[in-house]
Amino acid sequence: MDHKILGGLLGAAIGDALGAATETRNTEQIIEYFGGLVEDFQEIPEDVFAAGFPKGSVTDDFSLAYYTAEAIIAHGGTVDEDTAKDALLNWSGSKYYKMAGPTTVRAVEKLKGNNITGAYDFLSVDNSKGSNGSAMKISPAGLVSGGDIEKAIRNAVTICLPTHDNATSLSAACAVSAAIAEALKEDADLDSVIDAGLYGAQEGEKYGRKLATPSVYKRMELALSIAETYKDDMRGCMKELTDIIGSGLSAAEAVPCAFGLLKASNGDAMKAIIAAVNIGNDTDTIATITGSIIGTLKGDEVFPPHFKKVIEEANGFDLEKIAEGLKRVSQ
Repeated sequence: MDHKILGGLLGAAIGDALGAATETRNTEQIIEYFGGLVEDFQEIPEDVFAAGFPKGSVTDDFSLAYYTAEAIIAHGGTVDEDTAKDALLNWSGSKYYKMAGPTTVRAVEKLKGNNITGAYDFLSVDNSKGSNGSAMKISPAGLVSGGDIEKAIRNAVTICLPTHDNATSLSAACAVSAAIAEALKEDADLDSVIDAGLYGAQEGEKYGRKLATPSVYKRMELALSIAETYKDDMRGCMKELTDIIGSGLSAAEAVPCAFGLLKASNGDAMKAIIAAVNIGNDTDTIATITGSIIGTLKGDEVFPPHFKKVIEEANGFDLEKIAEGLKRVSQ
């Protein structure tokens, strides 16, 4: 299981670091700017959210997952409200906090005792809060589950409630966490992982405030149907997913899109991640989610060796230490 935990961490970090350079552009703009699809680390452009960070840097996506994993380890594997709060507060002191989304910022500042007034506080329902900020950070909830899908779902809800207490975001987070829990099993395959994700999405809908947003679960079903249609045409699948599902900030776009790419890749880890990195819009988040799931299923050995070295040097991370810690406290 240890190579799977490291694979989940590494896959998520690779996706985030590669996607940090392509975020906001569409596929055609990515190809035009970089001279082709991005398949290795690039200098980060000055017109994206990660501007100013060195090549190989992750963004708020995986950095928040990393700090969440550290908090879980520090709490001996216990995932409760204190663990979730410690992860957020510790991360807020890092260099990555300046890339945080508005929903996460408001939650973190509230934990610090600073109530930020928002322009849309008068709304009875703020549907923008159904964002993918929950799913992008949730991999440790699944990685520490020991393969227990129900535990992974409970962990995901607990970790996400302080920042994303709505059914849309929780459905997305539970889909990812449940898929990762299934991927930890030695007899797991891509189909069983996707089925676990669908189950997690349904279970996650039961928690949090309801928003006027699309169903993550039903969008996942649609994305998987698209992937089946384009199973031998990844570029065609990418285009169809962006045109119909979307690849943006909404949890009902990013997570279904990631599952569609997973299915279309037929279990090829780098194929799935590269597609996510180049699909356009919120590429770093979709690639983080995709990488966390497929990396757990396939293990760390499927990734080019230099990827881990570049990421650890650029970010000051020790992924093996975190993987060992998560394995220890999940037993």
